[in-house]
Amino acid sequence: MNPDNTPTALYDFLQDKSFLNWVLNSDTSDGHYWEELAKDKEKGILINQAREIVLELDRPGSDWDTEDQLKVLSKIHQRINLKNSQNTPVKTPIRTQHREISRVPRLTHVYSVLVFLFLGFVTVVALDVLKSGEEPEIAVPEPEVTWVTKFNPKGQKSKIHLPDGSTVLINAESEIRFKSNFGVKDRDIYLSGEAFFEVAPDSLMPFRVFSEEVITKALGTSFNINSYDPDHIRVQLATGKVEVSCKSLVNESVFLEPGEELRTVGRKFKKEKFDLSKAFLWKSGVLLFENASLTSFKLTLERWYGVDIELVNIPKHPLKISGEFKDIYLSNVLEAIGYAYGFEYTIDQKEVKLVFTR
Repeated sequence: MNPDNTPTALYDFLQDKSFLNWVLNSDTSDGHYWEELAKDKEKGILINQAREIVLELDRPGSDWDTEDQLKVLSKIHQRINLKNSQNTPVKTPIRTQHREISRVPRLTHVYSVLVFLFLGFVTVVALDVLKSGEEPEIAVPEPEVTWVTKFNPKGQKSKIHLPDGSTVLINAESEIRFKSNFGVKDRDIYLSGEAFFEVAPDSLMPFRVFSEEVITKALGTSFNINSYDPDHIRVQLATGKVEVSCKSLVNESVFLEPGEELRTVGRKFKKEKFDLSKAFLWKSGVLLFENASLTSFKLTLERWYGVDIELVNIPKHPLKISGEFKDIYLSNVLEAIGYAYGFEYTIDQKEVKLVFTR
């Protein structure tokens, strides 16, 4: 074999009769040349790839229909891809056993199949190149929807502006929750405690407040909800119109007009009038008591001033406490109420003690 005529491409090896004769009949006169060339770092890779193809075609059986050829083509394509990913040539063991088949028919058989397989291989590689050049479709994920929570501890009030233009004034020890995409698919808010809502109009998307089992629905209006006591929720309408329903009462709903309120007593609704001039004074920093029980008085002061109150020597007769205070210290409130209802008080940081003397 003349070194100047050494094949330089995979297809050249597959057409070289000396190379095919060496692969299929290892006792040829050029066998030593091919064995040495197979050890070369550069050409050894091509030689071993071509040798694998020829050996794959020379498997037992001579009936090469289209399905068989495609299967072999797939195997060759996979093996060549694997070889190309390696940095060093892969040495393939050389057969030493001489086959008892005439040389010419075998070469003719192998060469006839190579034409189809090589054209098919080029087609597969071309398709891979075209596919790799295509820009993949980028799926833009939808923004993750999370929950937004606004909470006020005792002694604190806050006002927030919602994405739809509505505003909420949240009372002390109260919380609202809504989704981060508020105003896109719905305008739902979950309330615990007390809050005043000023709703931006939207005829296509109702504004709904969920407080325990009570659902208050509005389009463009303002209203107050007090749900500190889950068994006695209070919805008061200031402007516009709202519809109030209950989860446990599927077919029952009540519509309110300004100045009307809805109270829940157990699982029943009670609709009545209320005084608009006094109902929402807490928004303006006014603390109002109207015939409040001692328990209600205590809880309201704890929320308003952020303290803990201890009651000592509680009177046996029920108290009905009334009074109105605007932006004053807790000590001033206790001084006035204590004088009227018979108790003394002490304040130690956040700890307050009321001791009844009569």
